Amino acid sequence: MSREPDDVNKLTESTYKNVMEQFNPGLRNLVTLGKNYEKTVTAMALAGKTYFDAVSKIGENATISPVSRELGLVLMEIGETHKMVQMELEENFKRFHCEIIIELEKKTEMDVKYMNATFKRYQTEHKVKQDSLERSQTDLKKLRRKSQGKNSSKYDIKENE
Repeated sequence: MSREPDDVNKLTESTYKNVMEQFNPGLRNLVTLGKNYEKTVTAMALAGKTYFDAVSKIGENATISPVSRELGLVLMEIGETHKMVQMELEENFKRFHCEIIIELEKKTEMDVKYMNATFKRYQTEHKVKQDSLERSQTDLKKLRRKSQGKNSSKYDIKENE
């Protein structure tokens, strides 16, 4: 099924616009959601750190008493384990931020610039080709009018060109 040049142009422009109006904003939204996720996890981690610091403090206080010494040691061990988990979490989020969020943000911005430039270039090239086609069609009409009179064989060659 062949399409008319105008239909192809409309389809192409529609595709560019869909990418620029839906896909790229979707990527930006994804970056924003990632940043919000980071903030939320950081706040949660801070609350967890405060909680487990308190657990460690209670453990330290409990070790003083001979009756609750074992409980105190367990609470301190839980606090220490949480500190190690917290450090791993912080490292993972540093990597998450650098490797995913920042890179996705850069790529999205580059994509927006590229798509805008490509779309403008496409529109310019299409306009140039359209103008050229219209000029050729106008010239062809003129040749056809001239060829209907005398010396028509002379114009037939030009018309074929």
